Amino acid sequence: MPDWLFPLAFAGVGAAVFVIGFVGLRRSYALRREGVRAEGWIVRLETTSDGQGGSVHRPVVGWVTAEGRRMEVESEYGRSWVGRFRPGTPVRIRYDPRRPERMRIDGYGHGVQVVFILVGAAFMAGGLSVALQLPG
Repeated sequence: MPDWLFPLAFAGVGAAVFVIGFVGLRRSYALRREGVRAEGWIVRLETTSDGQGGSVHRPVVGWVTAEGRRMEVESEYGRSWVGRFRPGTPVRIRYDPRRPERMRIDGYGHGVQVVFILVGAAFMAGGLSVALQLPG
């Protein structure tokens, strides 16, 4: 097996992580620019296992669209602690008027995307740096 294969695979994984973060951040900014603002409330928390003995809590948000449609959508972001999202808590959201199930809670979960971008970039840079320093 060539010596450069592992560092390039490492860089490839980094590129995939970077793209996931970039696409997510781009979608968040698109909702920020073009999304409709609404006042919602936390309906409940969906709790699932994190696979390591812990739990992940995802808030389910309820709101009424500008057209009068009642919505209930689970956030794609979750945390291991409940924090401020308890049932009945008011929240501000933005949603896509063409696809209201695409919703973001203002100020929640966007840091994850930045972390993906930074980690992906570091993996790409590290893998490429090692690959380029190898002889041959």
